[in-house]
Amino acid sequence: MAKIIVCIDGTGNEIGDRDSNVLKLYRALDKTTQKARYFMGIGTYDGSQKFGRLRQAVTGFLGQTFGLGLEDDVLGAYRYLCETYQSHEDKEEERGSGNFANDQIYIVGFSRGAYAARILAGFIHNFGLVDANHIHLIEPVFRAYRRVTDFGKSASDDKVFQSLREYERVMRPQSAPIRALMLFDTVNSLIRFRRPLHNLRKFGSLAEIGTHANVNSNVSVRIVTHALSIDERRTMFRAQHWDPEPDADGQPVYYGNNFRHESRRRRQYLIQRWFPGFHSDIGGSPAENESGIGKLTLLWSLNELATAERQADAEDNAARKKAGKPPLPRPRSYGLKLSTRRANKDLKGLDPDARTPGGLPYAKPDPLAPIHNSFWHSKGAPLWHILEILPKSLKRREKGETNWFRRGLIWYLPLKEPRKIADKSDVDDSAYQRRDTPSQNYDPPNLP
Repeated sequence: MAKIIVCIDGTGNEIGDRDSNVLKLYRALDKTTQKARYFMGIGTYDGSQKFGRLRQAVTGFLGQTFGLGLEDDVLGAYRYLCETYQSHEDKEEERGSGNFANDQIYIVGFSRGAYAARILAGFIHNFGLVDANHIHLIEPVFRAYRRVTDFGKSASDDKVFQSLREYERVMRPQSAPIRALMLFDTVNSLIRFRRPLHNLRKFGSLAEIGTHANVNSNVSVRIVTHALSIDERRTMFRAQHWDPEPDADGQPVYYGNNFRHESRRRRQYLIQRWFPGFHSDIGGSPAENESGIGKLTLLWSLNELATAERQADAEDNAARKKAGKPPLPRPRSYGLKLSTRRANKDLKGLDPDARTPGGLPYAKPDPLAPIHNSFWHSKGAPLWHILEILPKSLKRREKGETNWFRRGLIWYLPLKEPRKIADKSDVDDSAYQRRDTPSQNYDPPNLP
């Protein structure tokens, strides 16, 4: 059994002096025992094109504002999985009889890279992974998947999934469960200028916010860790929560594929927590010496993953014993295996003498580390101020109480509206530690 880790970075995030959690994790992974691939964020520069930096600036703006280029990252990651993943049937055919296990797929993402991770998982849930010989045919299949959300709720499954099923007959994809999604502050701004009359009637806007099937709930995903920003306020960076399908007891449900056989019914392990800091802080992408909040969210995610995997295996083995089946193949390890040296230096900041190539010391996890207001410390900062005074449809606003000056009839002005945090949400202790430290002057209005 191999662990395959796909790392999809956020808009504008790339290899440099402000590595995000996605890249920090990729660098720290032990790649001798695991397979991993890193995908730079939308609007990054590969140095191969004339006027590259200008092109990067334009595509970065379009990526951050409209999500342009997001689906290219999804298809790149999908092709990698098709070439790499092996099910237990594949292994039995290749190596003969034996007690083999499926490879395990982990998808890590920050910002719109986190949304791309969810699209990738949704596409695999709805279609599966194809043989490497069919990868060249995948783009029209993805377009068919994208159109699934165009159908109304009254449409039959046969009509909604007709195109995907026609491709299945030719390409014969295999289902592949997703072991874990590790997400850092998911946002989605896939703005599409189509069906203007439909959008105007339904949302009071000529544009629509694009979405994809099974990006907020997916029964093929076993574990979800999601770190969310308390302080982010940009209207184009509203948090996209994981909203799972519950069973009768209120627990999220997992089946491992879209066929929903009762014998495969298990619990989906969801850990979704709010942390102090703005969007970049949660994703770990400020300068290294000021990235203490990001180290906190990254180590939290890794620890929660390992704990959830132990619980998931215990649940699976109990079900297998009840069905008279042998336990899961051994040996099994929990969580992602890291290079000890890299983890201690890059993630935990335990080497006081170590420096980045730019000469900065490595930060430790720190709830009192600097936080970076997105309206002043991000690319395109003047644009974000302008967007806060442009009308937005009320139907696209987060539910919950708001100030009188943000109310409206059809539209409203965002005016740097805080994110909504429900009373029973899981808030990290670091937020209260920061609030209770007078020198931090920290008391966000949305903190329960």
